[in-house]
Amino acid sequence: MTTDGVWRGNRMWTPAQATAALPLVRRVVADLGESYQRWREAVEAFEYATSGTTVAAPNPDADRLMAEAQRCAEEIDDLQSELASLDIRVARLEHELVAFRSERDGEIVSLFWAPGSVAPSYDWPDSVPAYGMSTSWPSRAPLVAGKRSRA
Repeated sequence: MTTDGVWRGNRMWTPAQATAALPLVRRVVADLGESYQRWREAVEAFEYATSGTTVAAPNPDADRLMAEAQRCAEEIDDLQSELASLDIRVARLEHELVAFRSERDGEIVSLFWAPGSVAPSYDWPDSVPAYGMSTSWPSRAPLVAGKRSRA
């Protein structure tokens, strides 16, 4: 996985090179976002399907839903690997934020880009919270309290 902050190779991107690569990066990041959303939905459906099941009374949909979540996770890994092969890492999966390895004032730094941004920037995007985990795992809280409650 490439979300740990370690760069895979040694490629350095200038802002101009990173901007020129955006047509490819946009397509990969769009696929990554769609796969991530499908993964979250599959995990949520699996958790709901297995809540209240027992060994004696399994839910027949659980295996199918687990397989779908695993397939989506494999797609996500493949897309992250595709970006990593270019020395682009996923900084925040849930926000589709990627980072290009760059150099500024003699230091290795990130050029950040997320959908909606015109070009990669050394500044953290305003649209992405600067706190939290690199990967957002689904929460069961919306299932219990909120409009989507299935309780």
